[in-house]
Amino acid sequence: MLTATTPNGARRVGAPEIAQLVECASLRTMEMFRDVSSTDLARVAGMTRFQNVEKRSRIAVVNDDAHLCFLMDGLAKVSRLDGNGGETILYLMKPGEAYGVPVSDYREDVSIVALQPSVVARVRMRELEQIVGTTRLQSEISRVRSQRVRQMEDRLDEMSGRVPARTARILLRLCKEFPKSLQCGTKVNVLLTQQDIASMIGATREVTSSTLNVFRRRGWLGIHDRYMCVHNPDELYEASTCAHAV
Repeated sequence: MLTATTPNGARRVGAPEIAQLVECASLRTMEMFRDVSSTDLARVAGMTRFQNVEKRSRIAVVNDDAHLCFLMDGLAKVSRLDGNGGETILYLMKPGEAYGVPVSDYREDVSIVALQPSVVARVRMRELEQIVGTTRLQSEISRVRSQRVRQMEDRLDEMSGRVPARTARILLRLCKEFPKSLQCGTKVNVLLTQQDIASMIGATREVTSSTLNVFRRRGWLGIHDRYMCVHNPDELYEASTCAHAV
């Protein structure tokens, strides 16, 4: 590693060290590493393999019990695929979340695709145990598994009822998970296509588009630079709970 000293005596940090600092900062966002010492965190970064993933590219999943995989930066959709090429989005994966076995039982029928330019990481479980300890590692795996179960239960609730009600529920959840306050309402601060929304609610793109257009005409929803913005959450909530909404 190359370092240098500036005229005032401050140390100039070289590019390799900057890269490690960035990697450590990303790891620190994860629950498992929040109380780990800086020295141990640097050791974890040194044994972790990082990879850049382009937008809308598929993220390779190492489905074995020997590795733990994380999304370090960006955003990804986790989808279940059927035999006819159909897609149901199970949930959106945020930075700091683990994926693949052993935190999930999903294998060949699940696809993970980056919705933004993303960074993923992979580390050997055996090496990780030596630093964070077996108890802490297994506790984190159990926490993520429990979170996945809750997500699947929530998805089952969201998928009940007619398309307008399902669409309203998804919009409200996205507002909660990715909020950005605007003068006109709450922007869903993640760029999703109409096909993405359709895959979340289990409907065709045409039906989903029609429903979103109805919400827009009624003033409940706006589109700003391709991002959705909820203008009237109260009306959406009413639609989400009504069996004959819209």
